[in-house]
Amino acid sequence: MNEKVPSTEIIDHPYARENNVEWSTEAWERVKHAPEFVRPGIRKLMVQRCVKRGYKIVTSDFLTEIRNESMMLVSKRVKGFGFEELTMDSFEVAKEKMRQSPRKVEVIEEIEDFLAMRTEKKDDIVEKFKNYMDVAPSSGMPWNKEAMTKMEKVPPFVLGMAKQTIEARARERGDKMVTPDIIEEVFTNIMPASAKQAMGMEVTEEDLKKEQTKSDVPPDLPTFELKWQDDAIQKVMRIPISFIRDMAIKRIEQEVSKEGADKEVTMELFEKYRFSF
Repeated sequence: MNEKVPSTEIIDHPYARENNVEWSTEAWERVKHAPEFVRPGIRKLMVQRCVKRGYKIVTSDFLTEIRNESMMLVSKRVKGFGFEELTMDSFEVAKEKMRQSPRKVEVIEEIEDFLAMRTEKKDDIVEKFKNYMDVAPSSGMPWNKEAMTKMEKVPPFVLGMAKQTIEARARERGDKMVTPDIIEEVFTNIMPASAKQAMGMEVTEEDLKKEQTKSDVPPDLPTFELKWQDDAIQKVMRIPISFIRDMAIKRIEQEVSKEGADKEVTMELFEKYRFSF
């Protein structure tokens, strides 16, 4: 976010000024291509997203990121209505679902009219939505295609926990969709160098040497709230990433505690609950 607004062209946006945010000329001009009735909302949303993420400038790249995020959320909502593609029928269902919010119904109708009149780029817009509909979940946080591809090399035994960790970080950042840069941030902070190398990420020889040195030292035994049988401890200690291992222990102990009984984590209970996270 290093792009600066040219000093020769000051963009007057009171809401941005109140929040100490500036607009790049390119981003400001791009918003003018949107329907007039949604421009104020777009500008306000972009400033809010900047404040949430600690950015000082609304750039064209950030505008694209939030646009893609918004399209994914719309696709998720449409799927939640029971549609597998964006059709005019889905607009009618959306209006019915939103009938308690007259302003939202009005916006939906305005978008309908806009698409009906805009024949030149209508097909492009529908095609973009189609791409998002292909990957949008009906519930849970959506992932774009690039993020899903990036996860293909993650070891299966940590995939579920890695996804939870990434989604938690996305929510902390205020993101509405998982993108590759969030994955990169999480992996950089918690993923061992050898694992990152296996996934095609850039690592240095120094990082690999540091990891080898650490691997020669037995890991510290984590804190257990419940009694664990030795074979269950040995199994959970095979999780190489301490952050994920600690989360796994906590989740398994929560599930075992619900069972009552002796509240001891046996190998049988470990196997029963290890995929719950």
